[in-house]
Amino acid sequence: MIASIRTVFSSLVLLTLTACAGTYHSYLDNLKLAFADTPDAELSLADVQQSQYDLLYVKHGERAQAVMVLMHLEAGQHKWVSADNAMLIMEQGRLVRTLGLENDLLHLTNTINDPVRRVASIRPDNTWLRLADWHNGEYGYTLRSSFEVIPAQQLTVFQQQLNTTLVVEYVKYEDQANYLRFDGQWQNYFWFDSKTGTLIKSEQTLSPFLQPITMTYASRIGRLLPPVSKTNTGGAQ
Repeated sequence: MIASIRTVFSSLVLLTLTACAGTYHSYLDNLKLAFADTPDAELSLADVQQSQYDLLYVKHGERAQAVMVLMHLEAGQHKWVSADNAMLIMEQGRLVRTLGLENDLLHLTNTINDPVRRVASIRPDNTWLRLADWHNGEYGYTLRSSFEVIPAQQLTVFQQQLNTTLVVEYVKYEDQANYLRFDGQWQNYFWFDSKTGTLIKSEQTLSPFLQPITMTYASRIGRLLPPVSKTNTGGAQ
């Protein structure tokens, strides 16, 4: 497994992420070669630190953990792509659009007022109201969030302990949904490095009928930890 991953990272050094379709498909083919037939994709800290691309661990519900790569940063949005052409689009760590899921999030309004953008200023009385559209015929649903900040939470990544501040978001449907719902409320979780305020992990559920998406920012964490050599290995936990 490690040898295969190292091979693909050596190959990726030769690629550039441009708008060229041929380059894009070659890039995805290399990722498919690396992560095919693996129950959980894991990289060593050395691999992450020495990669020229930003890497993101993603776990969607009960599916195996995958690795996504930052393909574009444009108009304030981070666009992460997987080997099977799925894409997660985020603003300041918030999922605002998805491509390739069973019911994609198409649009989210009022993202500029998302309290997660300014974690240091979150207060217990903060609320956030926005509208969401989904691919399966649901449009303009009102979502309201409130927030709780929990300091001094330990997070283990690459076999190392990080001190984090956890933001718990309590989300509620404000409208009657088109389809049967067993629960119109749920929680999202955001872990920020306590020293730098960097978002390093989140678990986001887009609606009650979708499984949570857990995202661990491997490259961001790699930049926070001391450099290691290729002889040291270990995955995210």
